[in-house]
Amino acid sequence: MNTDPVVFAIANPIPEIWPEDALEAGAKIVATGRSDYRNQANNVLGFPGVFRGTLDVRAKTINTEMKIAAAYAVAEVVPDEDLSTEMILPLPTNHLVYQETAVAVSQAAIKTGVARIHRSEEWIRENFQQMRDFYLKYEDPLIDKRKIE
Repeated sequence: MNTDPVVFAIANPIPEIWPEDALEAGAKIVATGRSDYRNQANNVLGFPGVFRGTLDVRAKTINTEMKIAAAYAVAEVVPDEDLSTEMILPLPTNHLVYQETAVAVSQAAIKTGVARIHRSEEWIRENFQQMRDFYLKYEDPLIDKRKIE
């Protein structure tokens, strides 16, 4: 491997290489698609925000610019002070990843001309928060509300 390699072994349920083996072989950072390891690279980090941002501006399509905006938004949710070899991706329980991805995707759709309506970043955030608050009112025994607030 090269110096300080990063390995994305995202096949599920069995990754292409187990994180322990990749680290032992010299990997500096390892991400998998599995929820039982740190750096979970899973579509759960992107899809809710991508769809919310797309729907909020009634985009005609999801284009490359929107996908790139989503990737940057996911990456930027982890504060610089929290970045480490075990934290290059936000946890799926961090609601900000969905909100900020929705904002980034909606704004990229507007900028590239595929949005049918224009919404401000503030509107997207407020709408997201209102929906989140609405759903948090209902009891769900599978969700520990303390972890997502």
